[in-house]
This record gives sequence, structure tokens and C-alpha cells, in this order.
Amino acid sequence: MSMKVVSRSTDQILPDVSVVIPTYNRISMLKEAIATVLNQTFAGNTEIIVIDDNSKDGTPKTIQEQYPDIYLIACSENHGPAAARNQGIRAAKGRYIAFLDSDDLWESDYLQTQIDALDQQSATQANCFSVSDVWLWKTEKDIRIHCKQGKHPDFSSFLHHLLAAGSFIHTPSAAVFPRQAFDRQDLFNESLRFAEDTDLYIRLIIDGYQPIFTRKPLVTRRKHGQGQAIEFKNIDRRIQNRINILQQYYPAIKGDQIDISLEEIRAQIYSQFATQCYRSQHFLKWASLLQTSADYTSWQAVWPRIKHDIGFTTRRLSSFLQKWRTIKSV
Repeated sequence: MSMKVVSRSTDQILPDVSVVIPTYNRISMLKEAIATVLNQTFAGNTEIIVIDDNSKDGTPKTIQEQYPDIYLIACSENHGPAAARNQGIRAAKGRYIAFLDSDDLWESDYLQTQIDALDQQSATQANCFSVSDVWLWKTEKDIRIHCKQGKHPDFSSFLHHLLAAGSFIHTPSAAVFPRQAFDRQDLFNESLRFAEDTDLYIRLIIDGYQPIFTRKPLVTRRKHGQGQAIEFKNIDRRIQNRINILQQYYPAIKGDQIDISLEEIRAQIYSQFATQCYRSQHFLKWASLLQTSADYTSWQAVWPRIKHDIGFTTRRLSSFLQKWRTIKSV
């Protein structure tokens, strides 16, 4: 049994899942993303909602002409991904809401796997959302890395991870939510240009929702450098954004839901971003962020991070030499 795409113009059927796709000037990648939705094996009814955030590449016309079953919301101004997703949530009619960024891709069994996990868990835990593993596709080098989702062992809880290191979910495209999760919560914070997904997950977990992990890499996230928030030029704003989120939520959860001091989490934020700078070879920024981290704790506390980052180079060099020896021996 194949998935049925519900058209609002011709069908009176309520969808089981609403797929919300925000987009901005990515028509080629958007069409590829839509193709992976249409290729789903999900045995249910699905509506596809595309929110065009005032693109200049003819996206609305393309959707109207080539995808008549898709519900299009064309924005007259650009307000960012949080506002675009919120418009999609408000328009959604499905029992479940699945987000798909327009530069991401799904495997054909993604929706079925995520919905099955939610249905099975609902018998024992009503408040949950499902999360898939991710393939990180570095398109310039055509390298794919399996990114396992979940809390890093360095952190004591999901909240600790979210506050100190940002989202443990690599992309909203890898998460499916019951519709009532958004009935109980405010939607994405439209004042945030970065980490609006992290902010949402914090509020959901404080409200009692828990992620369940399907452990299958069924989502591909492209790293392509075309207007992505993770670009290095955005790092200072991303750091300040994370500090702001920490200051907003920490007073309400300290002691009860998290037992780490505010200063320690601040230090962890700077050290986490330092690692990103080291791996992208921005070494002066790396050193500066480590200094700031040490200011909140001590150099003794920061030293393991320094060893970790330098060890990254050592591990890559070792891997390269091993491959080189293998090639030479053939």
C-alpha cells in the first residue's frame, strides 16, 4: 500500500501526516526534497505544505505549475525559517507534523519508521516525538557521515546538552511530532534567527515530552554552504544566541531539572564553539573562545577540550597515513 498525497482542492480526507517544507531560493534542491516525500512508502494519507519565504527564483510559480496537489503558502516578505515553519504548523491538518528543510532528503521508509515508533510508544508514553539518525552529506567532497542522534555522554541530561551544545537533533528534518505538542506549546520563536529548533526542544522537554530514537539514518542533511546558518560567518551571532537561550531558561530549571552551575554551562558553550572553529581551521578564533571558556572556569577545566581538539588532527593524520600505506601496498 503506497502513500496518498491529499490535495486540499480535490480531497475531503484529513491527512495522517502534514509535511511542512519551508524554502527560500532553493528551487532545484526543493524539487529533490519533494521527490523524496512523494517516494515515501508510508501507508497513510499525507499533505505537503510548502512555505515559500519570498524567494526570487520563481519557486511559487514552479510549485503551482508542477505540483498541483501541494498546498503552497507564498510569503510577501522574508521572515526566516521559524516564521515559515509556524505558518506551516498553523495550516497543518494532520495528526502528526513532519518538518523537511528544502535542502534535506528522506529515505523512502522515513515516515513509516517514525510514525510506527510514535504509535508503539504512545501506549506507554503519550508525550514523545520521534527522531531519526542522519547522513551528513558534504556535497563539495561528496562525503557522507552517519550522525547518530541523541545526548552526548559529556552531558547529564537532554536539557544540559541543549543548553551547552545546542540541539542533539542535527536537523528538524529528522523529527516527527504529534500535532498536540504544538497545541500545548508556543511555536518556533520567530525572534531567533539561529537555534529556533533548540529553543523549541527545550520547551517541549520542560513540558514533559521525550525524544525516542529510531537509530536508522533515514535523513540526508546537505552541507553545501549556500546560505546555511552553520557557516563560520555566523558564529558570533550563534554564540550570543545560545547564551541568550541559556539566560532565558536556566533560572526556571536550575536545581529541579539541571544541577550544573550557570558559569560551567557558559564555559561549555564557548568550548563547544571553539571545537567547531578548530575543525574549520579558524585557529585564532579557537584560541580566543578557549580563553573565554577558561575565564568562566579555569584552564585546568579547559585542558581536556584542548587535547580533544588537537587529537582530532592526530586522528585524521593517522587515518590518512593508514590509507596511504594501504594504497602503497596494493
